[in-house]
Amino acid sequence: MNKVAVNSMSNSKPNILYNPLFEPVDSQYTARRMVVWKLINMIMSVFFLLAAVANVNDYDWYIWVPIYSIPAFFSIFLVLKPALINNSVYNISVSTVLVMYSGYFIYLIVVFLQTIQNSKAVNNPLIHEEGRETVGMFIILLWLVISRFTSLGRPEPIQGNKGLLNGLLVLTISLAVLPIMAWAVCFIGDNHKHIGHCNGMFR
Repeated sequence: MNKVAVNSMSNSKPNILYNPLFEPVDSQYTARRMVVWKLINMIMSVFFLLAAVANVNDYDWYIWVPIYSIPAFFSIFLVLKPALINNSVYNISVSTVLVMYSGYFIYLIVVFLQTIQNSKAVNNPLIHEEGRETVGMFIILLWLVISRFTSLGRPEPIQGNKGLLNGLLVLTISLAVLPIMAWAVCFIGDNHKHIGHCNGMFR
């Protein structure tokens, strides 16, 4: 009788798995999602750090090096400890940075619009430094929104539409991979002389 009771109690326990992130999760789907999330954060941290280094020699380095370094550190924190995404201090910090960057993004848009109005080369906005700065800030903001307000990186089971979540996951992977691919193109042959977003990379 006691043996049966013990078996029934053991069967009632939730099925807890441990994924390679050493975080407890409820299913294989969540485990795979968390692994992908960690890889995405690795890629984004590399991108943001490279962007910070690329701005070291700019005249306004004191603005853009910190702008790229802060989200890089956020991503590194999530690589080392994914559970931080549920930490209130971490979330408040991300939200504060998001508000500050949003205000600066509006300023960048205004400056960029003024630049292209005074320029004849409007076919590729990335030719202008203001255009590249605006796109860079947009990537940062989109990444901060995904990190702060979606459930992609949370170990809890997903209650909503998994199809929608998978679509968001694909979007996030694209956001992580495409900027690095766009940079890599600039190092092939003499592409840096012909492609707009490579302008000024090798000066």
